[in-house]
Amino acid sequence: MQDGKPIEYASRALTPTERDSYCQLEKELLAVCWALSCYHYYCYGQSDVTVETDHKPLIAIHKKSLAEAPKRLQWMLLTLPKYTYNMVYCPGSRLVIADALSRAYLPHGTAADFSEDVAAIAAAADEQRDALRMVASPATIELLRQTAEADDDYQLLLRQIAL
Repeated sequence: MQDGKPIEYASRALTPTERDSYCQLEKELLAVCWALSCYHYYCYGQSDVTVETDHKPLIAIHKKSLAEAPKRLQWMLLTLPKYTYNMVYCPGSRLVIADALSRAYLPHGTAADFSEDVAAIAAAADEQRDALRMVASPATIELLRQTAEADDDYQLLLRQIAL
């Protein structure tokens, strides 16, 4: 959010492993890591990023040294130092948008799992096709086209871009 207004929305489902074997603290920290990574272009290099959480233990573990954290949390905490942010507690009743997104995610395995910026992919598609014609034979281009048509993940991405 910027100036109290959302600039972009995102959510994702937990993988079966995350859902079944992560404790609540690990899920909360995973959400922070994913969000900062997802919004890297907004957050990286900024000094006024605020992460709001309704999970008080996350604030405490975030302030501890890395050696005091459990191993799985250490891995997640190691991804965070590249960002300058302030983590604050906010009651869940005030985090209405995050709460709504946590219930309205796309199922795991859908196009929401792609970390690439689908808008940039769609915009670059024509340029890449023209550049490919300069360096690849017609047979190679046809082989790439057939392979792409047979790739389920690629087809899912194309359908998502078309929305």
